[in-house]
Amino acid sequence: MRAIFFFFVFCLYGKSLELEVGAASAILMNADTGALLFEKHAHVPSYPASITKIGTTLYILDQEVQLDQVCVVSTESLKRRPSTDWEKYPPYWLDKDGTTMGLKIGEALTVEALLHGLLMVSGNDAANVLAENIGSGSVPQFIERVNEYLRKIGCKNTQFSNPHGLTHPDHWTTAYDVALMTRRALQIPTFRTIIGTVTFCPPQTNKQPERELVTTNPFVKPGSRYYYPKAIGGKTGYTAAAQHTCVTIAEHEGRALIAVVLGCKDRLMRYEDTKKLLDTAFAEEKVSRRLMGPETTLKKRVLGAKSEVKVSLVKPLSIAYFPSEEPKCKAVLHWNISELPIRKGQKVGEVHILTDDGRFLEKGDLIAREEVKGRLFFTLRKWLFNLFK
Repeated sequence: MRAIFFFFVFCLYGKSLELEVGAASAILMNADTGALLFEKHAHVPSYPASITKIGTTLYILDQEVQLDQVCVVSTESLKRRPSTDWEKYPPYWLDKDGTTMGLKIGEALTVEALLHGLLMVSGNDAANVLAENIGSGSVPQFIERVNEYLRKIGCKNTQFSNPHGLTHPDHWTTAYDVALMTRRALQIPTFRTIIGTVTFCPPQTNKQPERELVTTNPFVKPGSRYYYPKAIGGKTGYTAAAQHTCVTIAEHEGRALIAVVLGCKDRLMRYEDTKKLLDTAFAEEKVSRRLMGPETTLKKRVLGAKSEVKVSLVKPLSIAYFPSEEPKCKAVLHWNISELPIRKGQKVGEVHILTDDGRFLEKGDLIAREEVKGRLFFTLRKWLFNLFK
């Protein structure tokens, strides 16, 4: 007989990291588990600036677009809005002083080259070209699909009006939603590769020779004033309205964290806040907590048995975790009692410890504490069944 029985919950809750940041909003998330280590106004909508490009890239790569697909630069994708009364123009039109990849009308490039230009040098022009060419035909149609996609993956407080992040009243997101996008994007190898790339040379095109792109993200660039050795990638952003924004992914001893800061007054605050979040988390040491042990007796009624089956663990069951990520977890009994009698010391099941969202943490064997015989009727029935089978 096999059965699964949820029998109790361990109410363990992580204690958020204790620190202060100057950013208007911030969040620190475990990239693997989604655990939240720190939050500051993480659900308050803000202008994201160029970290919008993470959402754009996620949508494109999740459509399983071929990296060698060729995209052609249109006149519309390079149109620029004036510095005054810009709200009257389409929200995807480029700013005169915005960052670009330097694309030319009629130029043909691969998706791979454009994604590098998008994430490494924050090319607003690359964002528009990708939006027009990836299964939509126009930037507004692309953005409509991106917004629908982001809502489906849980970004409930996000609305984009363009693929690059230039300021517009109808373009906003939250630190939490950006962390969600980033966590999902990290599951895609192409994204992980590009965000950590320091230099890349797109091949010669019909309009330009081969040239070198150098990342504008100082966190991953050795020799930069703001270089952070544990960083494996990220994206920075800036507009006057958004101020300085940043997403940084860092790893230390197998633990990957996503730091998001929005509304930093300058580059130094952006760097110091990000570094403070990551350094504080990486300085934590794991602790161990004993959940239950052999002294705990559990009981199970078994059809045909003379008495309840009393069981206990073979050895104590513990979990290890970082203090800021202490999980809420539950114990699940998996019974494995196939027939009677049950011998003393016989394995009759397992206890599985799972997080509240179903992630496996640990398990332990359950054994019978004493012999359990079957009732006479069931014993005779089994004997007769075996005799005449």
